[in-house]
Amino acid sequence: MTKEDDYRQNAAEMVELAQRAISSTDKGRLLAIAEGWLGLADRAHKRAGVHLRNMTEHPLIQRKLGHQPNTK
Repeated sequence: MTKEDDYRQNAAEMVELAQRAISSTDKGRLLAIAEGWLGLADRAHKRAGVHLRNMTEHPLIQRKLGHQPNTK
């Protein structure tokens, strides 16, 4: 399980707790926490995409895959 998956799971748990909360104040706080977890999940997703993209652009990996390195 990735960090992104963990963060999304935490967000889902906060939403479940918010659904069971009695006071609207508690619901609002729990939903705000869920939004924070989703924000972290989005950041983790973006970082993973950048990491994977940069890794596949590495000349040694391109050579191994049979691609020519980009020369600009």
